[in-house]
Amino acid sequence: MEIKAEKQRLARTTGALVLAAAIILGSVVTVTAATATDSSRETNQNSANAMKMDSKIQFELPNGDMLIGEDTGFDTSLNVFKARKITVDNCGEEITVMLAKGTVADVLNKARIEIDDSKIVVPSEESEITEDTKITISNAVNISVTADGESNEVSVPEGNVVDSLNSAGYDIDDNDVLSISRDSDVWDGMKVKIQRVTYKEETTTEKIKYDSVTKKSDKLALGKTKVQAEGEDGEKLITEKRKYVDGKKVSSEVVESKVVKEPVDEITLVGTAGTSSAGTSASGSSSDSAKATGTFTDQNGNVVEYSRVVTGSGTAYTASAGALTATGVAAYYGGVAVNPNVIPYGSKLYIESTDGSVVYGYATAVDTGGALMSGSAVVDCFYNTYAECVSFGRHNVNVYVLSC
Repeated sequence: MEIKAEKQRLARTTGALVLAAAIILGSVVTVTAATATDSSRETNQNSANAMKMDSKIQFELPNGDMLIGEDTGFDTSLNVFKARKITVDNCGEEITVMLAKGTVADVLNKARIEIDDSKIVVPSEESEITEDTKITISNAVNISVTADGESNEVSVPEGNVVDSLNSAGYDIDDNDVLSISRDSDVWDGMKVKIQRVTYKEETTTEKIKYDSVTKKSDKLALGKTKVQAEGEDGEKLITEKRKYVDGKKVSSEVVESKVVKEPVDEITLVGTAGTSSAGTSASGSSSDSAKATGTFTDQNGNVVEYSRVVTGSGTAYTASAGALTATGVAAYYGGVAVNPNVIPYGSKLYIESTDGSVVYGYATAVDTGGALMSGSAVVDCFYNTYAECVSFGRHNVNVYVLSC
């Protein structure tokens, strides 16, 4: 009974092979032989298990197509796999191999190419072949690589530095910095250092310090002070493009600065009741008078009379040559912008910071602007250059309205 069953299995397998060979023009074909007879099913279990151990069928046809299947004992199923054209670049010599399935090692074996330690195969010999597989065999070059916190001796395929390092798995990015020119060819004993360079946009919150503004008040006794409004810091978002080399920040540049919360000035009233030199606040509630109400000493040591003083925030601005002011005259150093409802156009002024650290000097009210009209500043001092404006910045100032 066992001999008869084995003969039937061989007949089925042979028939399936012949049939499969006749239809190999299809890419994948399943071929099923006739079922076994009742007598073959009477084979004892041990014999059936032995048959299954030998049931794998693999057969390569002359054109490279491959028949792969299994004989279950009752039928034979075969798949026909069409051969792929695999190109092997063997150190400049091109060889073509037809193979349906397998690994790079199978291709090399079929091409009768032996690989020793002096050669490197890309992709690796364990890789399964695909329709896009192209195999390159190069002479091995031994180099030293320092990257990602490690130094290693590695074998790489001959060629330029970037291609060889990529083949060794270092994945060189366009931003990475190499100690050897990217176009150089590798050589035995070469030492190369890879610095990983990355760029990140990162946003931080920065505090905007509030200004302290002093205003004189004749409602308070001389020398007394009172906080009229508490100061409150503002906030701005700073977005920087930062450069990192091997994880360490080496440089940054601001790409955006956005104020998300404006600062609120701290306003302190200083009592002047009982003095003849009492000034006004930035609101300009008192009117000008030709009669002197006080004196100050200018930067040259001269004693100068003034009719009133306006205290508040002073800023700076510039304009292109020939730009006209609100009064029709060209902008010039010494011509300043004011709220004409507080300080009339044409008024002669002397301007200095309340702490005496910055002196603009003598000026004439000839211009105005939004910040002046809104009351966020009492004077905007004209400078010829932007750099001078930046140097002036923003200060609490006394604007003396002169008696003359």
